[in-house]
Amino acid sequence: MQNSKCIKECLDKLLSSNDTVFIVPHNRPDFDALGASIGISLICKKNKKRNYIVIDDNYETLTSSTKKMIYDIKSDFDLIKSNEINNLITDKSLLIAVDVNKDYLVSVRQYLENFNDIFVLDHHLPDEHTIKTPYTFIDPKLSSTSEEVSRLVFLYGAKLTPDYANYLLAGIILDTNKLSKNTAASTLSVAAKLVEKGADATIANNLFLEDYEHDRAIQRLVDNTDFKTYVYAIATDSDNSVKLYQSEDIAKAADYLLKYNVNATFAIARIDEDTISISARGKGSIDVSKIMRLFGGGGNEFSAAARVKGKSISEVKEELNKILNPSNYLICEELDKQLSLSLN
Repeated sequence: MQNSKCIKECLDKLLSSNDTVFIVPHNRPDFDALGASIGISLICKKNKKRNYIVIDDNYETLTSSTKKMIYDIKSDFDLIKSNEINNLITDKSLLIAVDVNKDYLVSVRQYLENFNDIFVLDHHLPDEHTIKTPYTFIDPKLSSTSEEVSRLVFLYGAKLTPDYANYLLAGIILDTNKLSKNTAASTLSVAAKLVEKGADATIANNLFLEDYEHDRAIQRLVDNTDFKTYVYAIATDSDNSVKLYQSEDIAKAADYLLKYNVNATFAIARIDEDTISISARGKGSIDVSKIMRLFGGGGNEFSAAARVKGKSISEVKEELNKILNPSNYLICEELDKQLSLSLN
């Protein structure tokens, strides 16, 4: 676990030498990415730094709960599109990437070279696509980026309203599947302090209420789940289905399956005509990030994902089953060694 005070010292240095801050979450931001973005913006305001949260996605294509959060904060925070950066960036502009470290997952990829200073705060494993900067703080053992950002907010003494505290708490709740996985004593301590600051667990949980359409999409995948000797479970849509899913719904299906007596869960469905998305969730005994890296994706041992083009759902499922066969665990170990060597 990284030391929050050390992270703050680095951020202090960068904030003092820059006058404008651009905060970027991953594409199609979820509650953790949004909560962390809000927290960093509050820290910037505390330090009297002009800041912008960069979100390129069409809000109407996001889940209803994410879309509502964005509309709720629009009056309090400066939300911009990446194409507005050129008119706002100076030689003293800082880019802060939260809940993401891969260059291909941020909307500002084409502008990365325009920033002299880039700060990355994340909990997903790095790889060869990790944004190149000396100011990288990545802790895969962390429950969520919102947990670390909350600690930074406390250290800075930034103004935290009950609404903002709820957003940070929602980020923690999301990435821990309601505090049921990857939850340490430090996670609960941060959650408790957010409650002290005005967060309400009932309100934070109500942010996750699904509309009927999204709930049916999740349950459709859950209903079509193949349990493998209660070690892992794979939920899939059918090959002949024409339904396209939201990535968030596929992830929630994988989360839902963790309630059963399995060590890891996977949900596979099509997100567009050419792309299949895989969401993976684990309880710690199976490192799902290693498995998703075999499909070109990534994440951490508890939560990971990948996107596959040019294959059918059944082909992806068959490949996944082969990888998960106990005799093939060495494949994941060897891949991990190769990736470690490439990063050193």
